[in-house]
Amino acid sequence: MILNKRTSEILAATAAFLFVLGTLTGLRVWDLEPSTSVQSAIVWVGALLITAIVVFRAFQGADLVGNWILAFGPCFGFTLNLFIPIMAGPGAFIFPVGSGAIISGVITVVGYLIGRGFSEV
Repeated sequence: MILNKRTSEILAATAAFLFVLGTLTGLRVWDLEPSTSVQSAIVWVGALLITAIVVFRAFQGADLVGNWILAFGPCFGFTLNLFIPIMAGPGAFIFPVGSGAIISGVITVVGYLIGRGFSEV
């Protein structure tokens, strides 16, 4: 069965979301969280990796929305993990969604502009 491009992007974003959220939640539940400096390094490397993927896909001609979908999965997993300990009610779910959308939007726009710039050169 051949999946269309948008469906495969959604599946990849969902897999990245589940991996990031599961890993970070597992580390917190089992009291295996690394130090703050190590956590910061992991976040920066993750952001650079997502940006590199967006740059590569934009260079190949992928659209902005598809790249944003791919970036949203892991960003939402990270922000949801951040807000889980302080969320108090169903209305608080809007903060991780909003911040995940903003973070992934910034990463996508930067990566997309760089990738499209390289493809024009």
